[in-house]
Amino acid sequence: MQQEILKYFKQLKLGGLAKEWDKVEFKNKEQYLYDLLSIEVKEREINKINRNIKLAGFKVVKFLDDFIWTQNIAIPDTISQKEIEEFKFIDKKDNLILLGSVGTGKTHLAAAIGLKACQHGENVRFFTAAGLANQLLEKYQKGTLNTFLSAFKKVELIIIDEIGFVPLHKDSAELLFQVISDCYERRSLIITSNLEFSQWNTIFGDNRLTAAIVDRLIHHSHILVFTGESYRLRQSMAKYKKT
Repeated sequence: MQQEILKYFKQLKLGGLAKEWDKVEFKNKEQYLYDLLSIEVKEREINKINRNIKLAGFKVVKFLDDFIWTQNIAIPDTISQKEIEEFKFIDKKDNLILLGSVGTGKTHLAAAIGLKACQHGENVRFFTAAGLANQLLEKYQKGTLNTFLSAFKKVELIIIDEIGFVPLHKDSAELLFQVISDCYERRSLIITSNLEFSQWNTIFGDNRLTAAIVDRLIHHSHILVFTGESYRLRQSMAKYKKT
């Protein structure tokens, strides 16, 4: 009988029940059925979160609990630290723009917010600017760009990391502009960059295109400025001093 029950669980794709059904204590019919259904619901919620995290494409997993808010991070009056950590800006279709030198924690914060959003059921995608630009150009050349872009329609948050590290090809820059433009007032972006806006023309190679990108980004955006020395450098120096 037990093997038949497990067979039905598998056939009905009730993975949570298959693992836990025989551990549920029976007191009455209502309680027993409720406990069984609760097990399956929790299992599906966990699976959904895991799928969201996998689809997001984080390069590394970062947690907000490990992020240190220092006095070197200037938060604008338009948003609070709590609202950032609870990704309230997503509900308003606002953006976060994190500007500052290399190693000051921008990517950590962006990825940690993205991970927490995934854990709360939000659909997130994480890209480096160069990686996304290359994918866009490749899809365009293969004629599959529209299919690739249509997948973003169900995404609530797109993270574009490291704008400024690599100058973009003209076609790639224009395609990246299309993504940013399509997100405008439809979904939120988190952008990290080691360059001030006035230097972005060195990335996109065209003053008019750069102005259009910056214009769309800063509207409905909260700009955090990271200053100070590299966090990674401080950690390395601290380890060196201990040895």
